[in-house]
Amino acid sequence: MRSSLFQALNAEANGHFQRATPSEMTAEKTEDFGIVEYGDREEEDGAADAREASEIEKLVSESPPEDVDPEVQLQTILDCILPPRRFEEYEKTWVERASTLPATRLDVLALKEKFEKTLEARGAKPFGICPIRRCVYDQLFDELIREVTVNCAERGVLLLRVRDELRLSLLSYQSLLESAIAYGVRKAIGVERQQTRAVVELDEEVARNKILHQKLEELEQRIASQRLANEEELVLLEQRMNDENSRLAESNKALKHK
Repeated sequence: MRSSLFQALNAEANGHFQRATPSEMTAEKTEDFGIVEYGDREEEDGAADAREASEIEKLVSESPPEDVDPEVQLQTILDCILPPRRFEEYEKTWVERASTLPATRLDVLALKEKFEKTLEARGAKPFGICPIRRCVYDQLFDELIREVTVNCAERGVLLLRVRDELRLSLLSYQSLLESAIAYGVRKAIGVERQQTRAVVELDEEVARNKILHQKLEELEQRIASQRLANEEELVLLEQRMNDENSRLAESNKALKHK
């Protein structure tokens, strides 16, 4: 019965991680603050890895064997939830797996104190966007999932789905924010270019307006001088006509006396 339960939980966890792995959810490698409780470091063994892979195959199969150790099944599920950490040291590969020891009340209080000290030591912001605070909270959530999974695997897998859904939602909001920022930058650059173009066009129009004003003043001066010349010519013409009329009148008068 318990073997079937762990088989279902492990299949669900493996299927979930095939859809979205932690490495796909986090674009950058986060720093380990030591919040998640891991077991003792042990040397990686190829045969052990092959044996673990075979056990996972059995766990996710339709008819799992009844003699599978529940501790191994629990460790397998924890390995799916919290992948083991690997280290290269002394030309050997060492592995640290998530601890399968249940957490007591004192462990939870120590975890709370360590969590708060980590936030303070790393200078995490109390509010707003802060990658450090987000990383610390993520690792705290992973440790809580580990503790819950050790006591009840069903709740642990459900919390795993909640954690991944939150991360996917956060990545979606982050992508939306980056798109909005990029759109705002593009719009700002476009507006700045339009303003620069408008300033250049304004300078060109001002220069053209100045040239037209100069042409207008020249035309007004030419019209004024032409009007003055026409008036003087008209005065001379009238005077000439008056003189001619006077001469003709005197000639007519002289002819009448004869």
